[in-house]
Amino acid sequence: MREKLVPHLKLRNFGYELFKTVGVSRKISTLVVNGLVDTSLRGVDSHGIRLIPHYIRATQRGRIKKNPKFIFTKTAPSCGIFDADDGFGIAAGIEAMMKATMLAKKTGLGAVSVRNSSHFGAAAIYTLLAAKKNMIGFAFTNVDSLVVPYGGRKPYLGTNPISFAAPMTGEEPLCLDMATSQISWNKILVYKSKKKALDFGWAVDKNGKITTDPMKAVGLYPIGGYKGYGLALAIEILCSLLSGMPYGRKIVPMYPLTNKKRRLGHFFMAIDISRYIRLEIFKRSLRDLCDALRKKSVASNDQRVMVAGDPEKEVYKIRIKTGIPISNFDYQEFKKLISQYNIKFSL
Repeated sequence: MREKLVPHLKLRNFGYELFKTVGVSRKISTLVVNGLVDTSLRGVDSHGIRLIPHYIRATQRGRIKKNPKFIFTKTAPSCGIFDADDGFGIAAGIEAMMKATMLAKKTGLGAVSVRNSSHFGAAAIYTLLAAKKNMIGFAFTNVDSLVVPYGGRKPYLGTNPISFAAPMTGEEPLCLDMATSQISWNKILVYKSKKKALDFGWAVDKNGKITTDPMKAVGLYPIGGYKGYGLALAIEILCSLLSGMPYGRKIVPMYPLTNKKRRLGHFFMAIDISRYIRLEIFKRSLRDLCDALRKKSVASNDQRVMVAGDPEKEVYKIRIKTGIPISNFDYQEFKKLISQYNIKFSL
């Protein structure tokens, strides 16, 4: 079967019904499902709806609490700690970034550390939330040991992503969302499901040698050599040490799925632009900057200069109309869940 296109509203309703069936509250399921569907709409399929089966199974195994009790503790006028109580990382992340924007509204800057969390999907979910409130947003998370240190052979740090977003005039926010490795581990899994060869330099095998076979990949390379390695280390400090959570090889891996709590840490920050410059001046300037970059001469005729978030904006415009493509592998996974939980729903 070729990829099947499914309207995003249908996928949302499928997700709501599925999470409801396994006992997740509507508030939590809405945050999680919308986060995943919106991510797929932007073309980031590795962190989108394909994660629904994993999240459902994680609740059934007891790794993720279906209805956690989130606790936010304000520790200073612009600082706070958010305890996710081993719940869904996406729900905790959205709530934590909301707290950061509320702090920023009062003081100009809001910074929230999250502890006892789980996989939080795409980091852009949270920075776009801040940007749409006319703030600059930052989001970071630690991840289990998947990336080989510069000069090393075996993975130690995670892919430790970073996202930055800011509002601009006349279009959706600029949004950078990147792993500090060449690619994310979930992208390796996408290539594995499609039996597609990896690009050279993305991953290493058990002997620390470069491999293009996704079935042999056990670790990833950092971006930019020692620079990406250093950035990943900085994010590990923000997300693991500052939150009091495990670091490096002490972090419970996402796969294989067990009942062990992952206890991940995240860090969110929001900056109120209006405390520094008139908001409209900033937004207009950012748009002018992006347009100036886009108009620069290209290196070849089949290329064009883009800025962070441009590819996702283009994919969104298409998928919001035509639907989200679902691979045969993921389609079969969804059908299994529909049958397993006896849901009266067809994709």
